[in-house]
Amino acid sequence: MQSTGENVIVSFYCKDPDSTGTEDCPAFYRTDRASWIVQGDRQGEHVEAQLVGLKPTETFVEIPERVVERMVIMYAKERYGVDLTGASRRVDQQHTPLPQA
Repeated sequence: MQSTGENVIVSFYCKDPDSTGTEDCPAFYRTDRASWIVQGDRQGEHVEAQLVGLKPTETFVEIPERVVERMVIMYAKERYGVDLTGASRRVDQQHTPLPQA
């Protein structure tokens, strides 16, 4: 994959299902290079210090889990013909919350 955005074409894929209209919100975009662009909130040095192997040309953003969930459901249905709608609710009932920092 190329390391710069030169000549890349992006297509909107999905956004936060709780967002409305054209408000700013986290989103996924598919590229013409079989890769993804993620739009989210920038984070600071505290988060950067916890990342592994961040190259000088890379960046990082935070997106809500519900946006990732929506992307996974859409992608699984499109790519594999598997409908995961409702699957996360069943798993969440058994899920143990992550420890707090």
